[in-house]
Amino acid sequence: MTASIFRALAFSIVLIFGLIVATALLPSDYQAQTAQRVANHDLPVLQKYLNAEHWQELLRPQPDLQLVFLTQAEHVGGYGELAHPWGLAEVTVLSLEQQRVAIQLRFNAEHVAHIELLLQSQADTLLVQFSVRGENHTPLVGGLYARFAAYYIEQQLKMMLNQLISQLKLHTQGVV
Repeated sequence: MTASIFRALAFSIVLIFGLIVATALLPSDYQAQTAQRVANHDLPVLQKYLNAEHWQELLRPQPDLQLVFLTQAEHVGGYGELAHPWGLAEVTVLSLEQQRVAIQLRFNAEHVAHIELLLQSQADTLLVQFSVRGENHTPLVGGLYARFAAYYIEQQLKMMLNQLISQLKLHTQGVV
């Protein structure tokens, strides 16, 4: 009986250690993106969202996400906060070009994500693309968190893009 208990205990310890090692070996970085084509004439409406301060409108379907800029979001270096159910993230505008904006989200010192909105003209259409690259450096489980973050953030980007397309449709109909 004691030998069986010892074997079960030893097996459990080896299994737990193996899971910890496997989790620690997962890559801590991730990427996600979503894109959609719209008409070229929508560019003036879409350029409004190159000012990251307007991104709160794209987060409207999820009221537990609150994006507030404390300094000028329309300039590089603009700083704000994203209140999230999991905590508070620092938001910084990293670059701003005629058809592109990139921001950085930073949760504590463990999770950093770079989010980009790109408006790219292609023949008679305009490609609207949200993309993110991130890293999670939480000890031991950072790789596991990164896998979850990739899925979660991809869903958030799709929601933001859908909201953006809805805003375009409302603008076309003259409602907004």
